[in-house]
This record gives sequence, structure tokens and C-alpha cells, in this order.
Amino acid sequence: MDKEYNYRKEILELRKELQKSECINAMLEEKLQDVLRSKSWRCTQFVRNITSKFYKSSSKDSEEEPISVNCYDYHEEPSYVSTYQDNIDFSDFSPLVKTIAFYLPQFHQIPENDKWWGKGFTEWTNVKKAKPLFDNHYMPREPHDDFGYYRLDSIDTLKKQVKLAKMHGIYGFAFYYYWFSGKRLLEKPLDLFLKHTEIDFPFVLCWANENWTRTWDGLENEVLMRQKYLKNDPEKFIDDIAKYMKDSRYIKIQGKPLLLVYNPSAIPDFERVCFQWRERARQIGIGEIEIWSKTFVPAADYTNTSFVDGEFDFAPSQFHLPQDQITGISNAASVLNYTKLVDHLRNVYAYHYPLKKFSYSITMGWDNSARRKRDYSILYHYSLESFYKWAVMVIQKMAFNDFSDTFLFVNAWNEWGEGTYLEPDKKYGYANINTLSKAICGIPLKAQVKVFHDIPVRKAKQNFKILIQVHAFYPDVLPEILDELKKVPYQYDLYLSTNEEEKKKEIIKILKNYGMRNYHVAVYPNHGRDILPMILQLKEVYSQYDYMLHLHTKRSMTTTFGNEWREHIFRNLLGSTEHVKTIFQEFHKDSELGLIYPLPFPKIFCSLVEARGAIANNGENMKVLFKRLGIPLSEIDYFLTFPTGSMFWGRVDAIKELFEVLNADDFEEENGQIDGTMAHAVERCFDALARKNGYKSLEVMHKSEE
Repeated sequence: MDKEYNYRKEILELRKELQKSECINAMLEEKLQDVLRSKSWRCTQFVRNITSKFYKSSSKDSEEEPISVNCYDYHEEPSYVSTYQDNIDFSDFSPLVKTIAFYLPQFHQIPENDKWWGKGFTEWTNVKKAKPLFDNHYMPREPHDDFGYYRLDSIDTLKKQVKLAKMHGIYGFAFYYYWFSGKRLLEKPLDLFLKHTEIDFPFVLCWANENWTRTWDGLENEVLMRQKYLKNDPEKFIDDIAKYMKDSRYIKIQGKPLLLVYNPSAIPDFERVCFQWRERARQIGIGEIEIWSKTFVPAADYTNTSFVDGEFDFAPSQFHLPQDQITGISNAASVLNYTKLVDHLRNVYAYHYPLKKFSYSITMGWDNSARRKRDYSILYHYSLESFYKWAVMVIQKMAFNDFSDTFLFVNAWNEWGEGTYLEPDKKYGYANINTLSKAICGIPLKAQVKVFHDIPVRKAKQNFKILIQVHAFYPDVLPEILDELKKVPYQYDLYLSTNEEEKKKEIIKILKNYGMRNYHVAVYPNHGRDILPMILQLKEVYSQYDYMLHLHTKRSMTTTFGNEWREHIFRNLLGSTEHVKTIFQEFHKDSELGLIYPLPFPKIFCSLVEARGAIANNGENMKVLFKRLGIPLSEIDYFLTFPTGSMFWGRVDAIKELFEVLNADDFEEENGQIDGTMAHAVERCFDALARKNGYKSLEVMHKSEE
């Protein structure tokens, strides 16, 4: 592992040098090639892939023009784009990542704050007195009535916060820990949490090791509480936090309690301090500890990487890049475009390759003007859509990195004075936390979602007709589908298509072995994937039916998880008899419900959002198709939802134009295309076509109670 780490570090140093030079130095290139040719390097496939990307990006960077600054007058964009949302319970969903929210404890009185800022001061003091500073400035921020101006010296408040966090799939809190050579501040909520062991929720400490100054008054040089970093502080610090690290709820990495360090650059000889912390932890029975230090992604600073166990960034620190500035707002130190920042970070993350385990962070509509009279900073034009994209971008980056035991950090749970909080407010309700939960649970932003449990459901009287169409390109998968169809408690007619006569014979044999009746098998050329055979086979008969189910023997040969994806789809479309009855119950109680299909398979969810999955390489085909079907082109949206894998239950009337308008000539010949075909465009039109016909869609998850 040390050798691999050294190789990674050397490559990163080379890349930094290459980025500074106008051309690739021959000597550096030779050194790079020596590393690539080494035997040890050949054994590290992951690092080799990274090196290739570094090399290409470095060459590209050397040719780029200097970064230009784009300025936008603040009148051109709204400052905050959101909508009011009620609370949504995400308890039934399994998060894709472990999410930790930074937690500010400054919502109760302490003597020091009374002395420095006036009797009764808490974080709410600044929040309440904030006023709008420009047109459409979202100030003041007011907490939702569900929580109000709470106090953190109340255990009921802590329990309420934890209940909400767990409901939304959040894994734990990172409590800011204020410690000054033995002097602690704002420790009461943490100690209250520790005392009440019935609060079953993971937590971790983040040492907020900065001086306290009169920054809020614009007097940054007046220090109220100074970090002294005395010689025996490391031992005292570990002694002080031992009781937290020994708690069963404390977050551990492979059994080692985790410590987050907010400002490692301020600590003299931080490497020595880490060594002393580890030694002391062993001496007093904590054992090995895990130390993570804050760093800055854009800066690619590896100062502490060799001696800490991991690193994390802290949005929006060091994300204040100059490309997209908002102008016209007085007294502000920095006002940047949040939406443009998120788009820019896609490139930042693309070329960030950590040397050790790394946890990324995201933030919401940062605005600390409630705390500062001048030199405040704002991330302007915040939107739920951009926040969602940022979260998914980081989740995808975490999946790409070959590191386990990492987290998605959110700044913050309750930074009301800095305008970034997951807790609900009066104006927009639970919009922020709902949006985060959709991202971390793999739920499309604009999807309507329901979880169906296997509870007894009365079977509807069948006065409707059902067709089930299966494209059996791989006949060996057909028995799996037929086993699933046994769970359908209603009569249906079965239509099957394939692409060869020999396959047709095999399919008929399988159907007879299953005792199937009322089936029709047809052969069509290998043209238009599963979509065109469905259209051609049903063209003359679709109008005789009320509901349809479309399936196919999906293998997804371009992925390593094709079977898992198929099983995910079958489980959520069929799953159990009670599940199918529940699906029809939904159709019958809502006459406007046109389509029901599964949530995206978790392993493709991020790529759907990140690669603009609703459009991607299919934009031109979608424009042609939407025009032919009479769907407004405005429906071609970044967050367009659709049944990934093109399998669904639906009312026939919701998508009838497919059978009326499309023919074989509309589809390309098969040539091994991975994306960008008319079949892919049709897959992306189902939802929009249903809406055009006055119907809506529902994405479902089948949750078995077994």
C-alpha cells in the first residue's frame, strides 16, 4: 500500500508541474513513462487508469486560454429558487451513501456569548435581525413552525431533530467541537446527546480549531478566544474526547473512532500532533483512531495526506472560483452564481483523484449576511435543481473512487446564520431536506414515488382487459419472466416477439412446458431493440385492451450488472401477487394515472442524472419523435423521468400514438449502438406522451415484508 501511495503521489506531483508549464517537459515525460513501465505499476490497474487521465488532462490544460470572468447583474437572476414542500417520509428507502450533516450547537445561551454579544445571545439573535439587502434577497430566514426558534439545551429538541434526520436517510451528525487548551464552549447539546443513550443516532466530532473573533462586527483582528496549541494540548484533547469516542453510537471506520479536524493548517507541526493523539488514544484504552483533515479540492493540496487516514472538503470553502460573479450588491466580499458553480464543479471533480480515502461535501444557498455587516459572501441563484445535481455528482464521484468508508458531508443541518440548513423554514418548508433525500436515495427529482408493501389487498373485479407483451430476444431468460407472471392474479393475453424462427420454436416449447394459453408469438427482424417489435405486434390489437405490461429479456451486455438490473425491474413491476393487486388498485382509484414503472436501478441512477440521461445522445432523435407525437419540445428536460429499461405497466390510451404513428422506417438498423437510437428516444418519451394525453406517471418500489 505504501508503494502504491508513493506512486500516486508522484503522478500527482508530475501533473501539477505539467499544468504550470506551457509545454510538456521531455524529462518529466520520460519519468512518467518509467513509472508506467514499472512492474509494480502494472499491478495497479486502478492507478494506471488514473494516470492516463492525468496525462490527457494535463496536455489539454496546457493549451487552454486563461480563465475569463463572467459577470452577471443581480437583477438578471432570482437569488433563491425553491418551492414550498411538506415533509416527506423516506424511511422505506435505502440510501446509496452515508450522509453526515455538520451540526452547529450555538442555539442556547452561554456566559461567554452573554459577555461578548449581550445577554441572551444565541445564533437566533443574528438570524432574527437580518434584513433584505437588495431586491428579492431572501432574508430574514425563519424556522418552520414545526421546530420554531428552538433551544439546544432541551433534549426534546435533539430528539425531534434526530427523528427528522432518520426519516430522511441521514446517517449521522458531525458536531462542531469548540476546545481551547482545555476550555470548552457550546458543549451542552453534545453532552446532553451523550447522556441520553436512547437517542439511537451515529455522531462524530469535528474539532472547530479556529480563533473566535469579532468577525460579526467587522473586527476580525479582535480575538475573543484564542487557540494556543500548547505543548501538552494533544494529550489533554484526547483525554477530553475519550468519553465520546467510547460511546457505542460514535462513528468508527473499521472499528477506529473518527476525528475530523477543521483547520489543520493552523496547527503547528500537525504531523507531530497526530502522532501524539494516536499514542494517547492507545494509552487510555481508546485504541487506534482515524484522523481526517480538511483540505480543498480545487487547490489539490496534499500537505497532510501522508500522515492522516483520510481527508474531506468543506463546501463552500475554496469553491469561490472567479468565473461567475454576481455584481451590483454592495458591502459583499463575494457573490457567486450557485448554478454556474455547480456546473463548474463537474470539471473540478473530474480531475480530482485523492491519494487516500476522501469524503466530499455539498452546501445549499450559502448566505452569511445575517452574521456580517460587511464583507459577507453569498452563493446567489441557489436552486433545488442545482443542489440535487451537486449531490448526485458527489455520489457518483464516491462510487468511482476505489475507497470504502467515506461519507457525503452536508453543510449543514442548522447553519441558519449562514443560510444553509436542512431544517425546514417557513417560506419553503421541507424543500431542502426532501431534495437531499431524493438524491441520496436514488429518486429522480421530479418523480412521483410510492412504496408498495406486501399487505393484503382486495382483488378488483376484472371488467377490464390486459395484454402482456414480451420481447424474448434471449429465450433462455423467458422462464424467469414466466415465473414472475404467475404472480399476476388477473386474466391476460400474452404476446411474444423475437427475431429468429429457431428462437420462436424454442419459445413455444417453453410456453407449452409452462402450460400457457392465449399466447401469440411473432418474429421480426433484429431492428428497433424491444420497442419496435412491441409496436409492430400490437399495432392491430392494442385498442382491444385497457391495460398493458411490456417486458423484455434484458441482459444489458455493456454493463457488469445486467442481471441485477433486470431482476430489479421484475421485482418492482411484479414481485408478488399483492404487489400486482396494489398496482391495479392505484390505477382504479386514480383515473389520471397512466403509467407505473420502477425507480431507476441504483447502479445507473447517478449516470442518468450526471450524463443528462433524459437527453444525452438522444436529443436530436427526441426532437423528431416529440414533434411526430405532438409532444411539446419543452418536455425535453434535464430532469425528464422515464422507465429506464423501457418496461412498465400502463393504460393503453396513455401511449396509443406509438402504435398509430411509428413504423419500421423510423428506426435505424442495429449496429451495436449503446445509445442514441430511436428506440432510446422512444424510451424517453413514454412519460411525456402520457402527460400530453392527460395522464401522469408513478414510480414504484416493491418492499417485501419478509
